[in-house]
Amino acid sequence: MRTMDRAREACEKYLPGLAGELRDVPLAALEAPGGPGLAAFRRAGGPGLLIPATYGGGGASALDAVRVGRALGAVSPSLGVAAAMHNFSVASLVALVASEDASGLEWMLIEAIARDRLLVASGFAEGRTGAGILDSSVTAVPVEGGFLVNGVKKPCSLTHSMDLLTAGVALPAADGQGGTELGVALVPATSPGITRKQFWGAPFLAGAESDEIRLEDVHVPQELMLRPQVELGSGLDTLQTVGFVWFELLVTSAYTGAVARLAEAAVAAGRGSATDRAALVTGVEAAAGLAENVARQVDAGPVGNDELAASLTARYAVQDLLVDVADRAAEVLGGMAFASSPDIGSLLAVSRALAFHPPSRTASAQALLDHGDGAPLRVR
Repeated sequence: MRTMDRAREACEKYLPGLAGELRDVPLAALEAPGGPGLAAFRRAGGPGLLIPATYGGGGASALDAVRVGRALGAVSPSLGVAAAMHNFSVASLVALVASEDASGLEWMLIEAIARDRLLVASGFAEGRTGAGILDSSVTAVPVEGGFLVNGVKKPCSLTHSMDLLTAGVALPAADGQGGTELGVALVPATSPGITRKQFWGAPFLAGAESDEIRLEDVHVPQELMLRPQVELGSGLDTLQTVGFVWFELLVTSAYTGAVARLAEAAVAAGRGSATDRAALVTGVEAAAGLAENVARQVDAGPVGNDELAASLTARYAVQDLLVDVADRAAEVLGGMAFASSPDIGSLLAVSRALAFHPPSRTASAQALLDHGDGAPLRVR
């Protein structure tokens, strides 16, 4: 598939040797807890993919980033998802460096991420039915020199491999008039008060390390608590809009790669009719094209409500495409292949998982309809 050829070329350009190192590792080993994918990603320089070359990173564009993400998802869905979570956090930090809200610490942080190949876990959206993407059950109380942070994040990818946690927290409003604001805590993984607990019980995507992180009186210095200009549970500020656009692009691309792996196997098997196999190619190419179109808009800049709406529209369209392509691919491969290979069942399950990432289609439906009539996009 041409779209996967381009993805693999981008992956080799920015993360040389990674795909080759993992090519012969069984999928089951890559998807298991403690698999070799994340360590290989770190060695290949993956943590710095989206950091500008000025700061020692790879300087990948949004277009190249979605292609790399698609290639990683095809190698290992767990690696693709974990890398998407890391890169989303890094992209948000890079956007902050370029903003007028930057404190000066952020550029040193992203330089360290690239130089030391640090993995950044993302603890934002809650794994609770009905919770909004800006809601947070983690709280921060001001104390001398910073804040004490308490709460639980689950699931949180990179739970065990992370060097740094970026977590959305509920802060007392800065104006002292009551109310709550959203804060973003930058928490070193070795901070006293952080504990980890097994949470992920599903047999697929376990290699992404999506377990539970508990924070109990974790001290976060003042300079490591970012305060975007937005009330908790309300609309998005510019930096958050950029972050969520990147999130949708990256996570969509990871799952596209996972389903492309299944589709490529079906095409290579030569089973079914030419029409059946062509439908698989068409579906993967369409899914990849939707994300790449939004990536080109991001690269053209600036990023705002229109780009967020485009990223959500692409994500939901791809979400439906991937389920259809995965079902068709499994059918083409046939019942004997399904019964004899655990990979097919695993990839079928993964093809459904994009639907579980925020925001839900239901939460965004009215916002997208209103935005189509010219209203600002308000996503929960």
